[in-house]
Amino acid sequence: MASKPLVHRGSSSWWSGTFTTLCGQKFPLKGSKNPWFTNPRCPACEAIHRANGGK
Repeated sequence: MASKPLVHRGSSSWWSGTFTTLCGQKFPLKGSKNPWFTNPRCPACEAIHRANGGK
């Protein structure tokens, strides 16, 4: 049984065309899908988000 994908927080770059998560992963925007699910969340991204004041 495959594990469920995690929801990451991050930002996209219009210059390079990549999405960089708060935990440091990079994903290409071209051909990627925006998931509709909100759980399970990436623990590393959530910890960094909370440390930044939730912004």
